[in-house]
Amino acid sequence: MIEYKNILTGVFDMVSGLKEERLSAGTRYRLMGLVADITEAVQTLQQEVLERVSREAVLDADVDIDYTEMSELTKSVELPERADADDAVGEQIRLVNEGLAELSNVLAQIAQQLVRRHKDDEYARLYDQEKRRYLSSGTAGRARSMFDEWLYDVCDGTPSLENFNDYVTEKLVHMFEKGVFRAKVEHIQRASRYPLEFDFSQLDDDHPLKKTAYKHYSELRKMVEYKDGYLVVNPVKVGRHFYSCRHDENAKGLRNAFLKYMHKIDMAQQERRKLMEAQAEADRAAHEDKEVLNYFAPTKHLKVLLKAEWFGMLTTDDKKYDAAWCDRFVDGLMASEHRDHIAGEWAVTDKRLKLKCMVIGGLKDAGVLRGSYNSIAKLLDIDDENAETLAKYMGLGKKQPYADWISDYIKS
Repeated sequence: MIEYKNILTGVFDMVSGLKEERLSAGTRYRLMGLVADITEAVQTLQQEVLERVSREAVLDADVDIDYTEMSELTKSVELPERADADDAVGEQIRLVNEGLAELSNVLAQIAQQLVRRHKDDEYARLYDQEKRRYLSSGTAGRARSMFDEWLYDVCDGTPSLENFNDYVTEKLVHMFEKGVFRAKVEHIQRASRYPLEFDFSQLDDDHPLKKTAYKHYSELRKMVEYKDGYLVVNPVKVGRHFYSCRHDENAKGLRNAFLKYMHKIDMAQQERRKLMEAQAEADRAAHEDKEVLNYFAPTKHLKVLLKAEWFGMLTTDDKKYDAAWCDRFVDGLMASEHRDHIAGEWAVTDKRLKLKCMVIGGLKDAGVLRGSYNSIAKLLDIDDENAETLAKYMGLGKKQPYADWISDYIKS
């Protein structure tokens, strides 16, 4: 806006000079030049300032320039009529004063537009413009680099939910330390508290914000919503805040501080959202797997296997470990926390033989069956597999997650 102020100052200087000028042959032409300059100033201010502030909420339109004051000043610099001027000079003086009146009117209109009630979409566009300006700056690039360092160097690329919460809380405190809301907080008597969102009580006792951080957060929440654990900017409210505070000391620096720390918070929240979505997808997949698992088939086949003739020949107590016991054992196993693992193994056709043998091996290890793996395998007739392979599979039983369950079941 300095350019427009210089244009007006130039016009005023020319008018002032002509007021003091002694009439000469060149006065008429200098007045004609002044008329042209005033006309150009009017057109420039109309096209580049008035039209702009009539459509948008503009932050820099009145930086270092008071349009109301300039309008009044323009009225006061009109050229007086001169009795010693001929008709040609008198006509140019009239045109100069008409031009100054029009210039004053344009300046007054600009002043009115600056204080009008703006529409919500104007404030939203203002926020978006400031955000785009920030994101294209070197500050935003450095913020991204520093976030990547935290994500990969501090958290090894796999931050926890606690890491995210600590990071966002830290950035909020940094924002408050920059004084983004200090001017408003100084006048707050009461402020809403949001204890379930972020905890600022962990600040050191000597921290300057120990007793007032909640007030700063309360001001933030007037323009940033909290949805499902995420801070979400309301463009209209932030744009309105930017505009209403545009004359504050260091207003641009405070806007940049807000944008920088919300940018860092947003990057963390995007990563947190990815983590939550991945966990949700994993939970859905696990749930779907559970739904399609077939528990009946392995239950039925294990019962048939253990009630075959070979089992009675090898049991260490044929009265205790009878057919009814076998049914109870299999039902218990398939009701245990290992049911999904067993059903999952059964779902793979090539793993069924191994599963049968490992259960037999577990019973042998628990003392239900006598003999070695090899001697037991020789009496089995499963899928026409040779005894050596069956014995090998039985030996794997002790390494299975349900091995301890079988042992505890037999002991109890």
